[in-house]
Amino acid sequence: MGFWRELFGARGPASQEAILHDPSDATEMVRVVGESHYQPALRAICGSERDEDIAYDCIAALVPEPTNPHDRHAVMVQIDGQRVGYLSRQDARIYREMIGSVMSNGKFLTARARIAGRGPERGSRTTNVGVFLRLPPPAHQ
Repeated sequence: MGFWRELFGARGPASQEAILHDPSDATEMVRVVGESHYQPALRAICGSERDEDIAYDCIAALVPEPTNPHDRHAVMVQIDGQRVGYLSRQDARIYREMIGSVMSNGKFLTARARIAGRGPERGSRTTNVGVFLRLPPPAHQ
């Protein structure tokens, strides 16, 4: 099974390549938003229980979603073929050129990602986990 088929499942662009920036170039930490709606998917990806600390490294795909009913410029974040959130409107605007440049070459932009959160024993108010992406500064192509 190909990388994209594994990443997106049967719905995805199985024949397309991914661009993953060198870790030394990916110096920006970008927080994914809306992840509170995708907690079951995130926990399944990590294989974690609700009351434990999580620090799980993986690869995420940044997928433009022009049919999104709330924002035609939305950028969905997928891990293991599952939607786990979105770039914020501001980050989608900032990274739109980079994503478009990669897609114009028939490829998709991916990023190193970390799914992270704390269990309640550490005094955390929530047991939700978040997603954080490592991306290059927007001016870097």
